[in-house]
Amino acid sequence: MPETVKMIVVMVVVTGLAGLGLAAVNDRTSDLIAQNARQTTLKSINTVLPETGKPDACKTFPSGFDNAPDQDTVCIDGMTVFRGRRGSEVTGIAVQAIGEKAYAGTMTVLVGLRMSDGMLTGIKVLKHAETPGLGTGMTKCEFQRQMVGFTPDGQNWTVAKDGGDIDQLSGATITSRSLLNAVTKAQTIWKSERDRLLSAPAMKEGEVCHGQ
Repeated sequence: MPETVKMIVVMVVVTGLAGLGLAAVNDRTSDLIAQNARQTTLKSINTVLPETGKPDACKTFPSGFDNAPDQDTVCIDGMTVFRGRRGSEVTGIAVQAIGEKAYAGTMTVLVGLRMSDGMLTGIKVLKHAETPGLGTGMTKCEFQRQMVGFTPDGQNWTVAKDGGDIDQLSGATITSRSLLNAVTKAQTIWKSERDRLLSAPAMKEGEVCHGQ
């Protein structure tokens, strides 16, 4: 057999074995990656939907739902809404909302609301590109404390610079406005889409909410 043919055969065999190896590794790790991603989602939901009479942004509470909220979702106005239940009753929602006009584009925020009165039960910033040291202050519980525990009608949900009740982050007013934009989007869904929140069928597994 000519040397060139031998080299081609060897290369084909090596490439094939490498492909089979990569496929085997992918099969073994894909389930683990999916499980880890799901646990991260559930942890975020648990953070914003705690089981407590009056939530506190600086305290940790046990989960407040009996179901798997990541499997009980509806899509409203391009936003994924996770429903937390006690028994069959929807007691809280976690809205994945986009905060517009952030300093570096947009931010993705998970906003927890109590179903009975719309009280804000938690805020989890999932993704942002704000300036480290300034915009990242919005993730601190001390800043979120002035929002968590209040109902939509309980205060003016704009920054103090715009005449509202929320003290903006020092040097990061634009970031603060964007965060509040996400919060008010979630509150609007709670106010105007109660029937769908309570009775709409859950999205099917793998279904994507367009807009996110």
